[in-house]
Amino acid sequence: MRKNKLYSELTELEKQVADSYMKSELKNLDFKHPIRLLFHYAWEDYKADKFTFDGATFSKKWHTATSFEIAALVHDWRNSMGFVGYAVDREMFDVMITLNYGLPYIIQRYILTRFTFLNIIRHRIKGTFKGSKLTNLYKL
Repeated sequence: MRKNKLYSELTELEKQVADSYMKSELKNLDFKHPIRLLFHYAWEDYKADKFTFDGATFSKKWHTATSFEIAALVHDWRNSMGFVGYAVDREMFDVMITLNYGLPYIIQRYILTRFTFLNIIRHRIKGTFKGSKLTNLYKL
């Protein structure tokens, strides 16, 4: 899959694969778990073409069959709204830990988030920076 695609640009197969893989990540969570709600909001906004999905930028994919994963989707969703920063990165790590992503993936992404300040600068220049102080951040 090419990165930075709107949902409407995906093939039917890509849509089905993305949906099934991400829903499979939720299989061990309680029905009322807050990550389910985060996923729902992010996925519905993506399906409404409100943002493009980039996946896990500059790092290895969690699934071999698709770039779609909940941690990257939620992170891209926050980023698309201008919420960028270390609190948003921490949310991504909390999601990754809760959904049992492997330690090598978490470490690799932790190292890459040391460059979040560049993304903050980019959003400030574009005039889209809203910060990282969200009231509905998921926390372990």
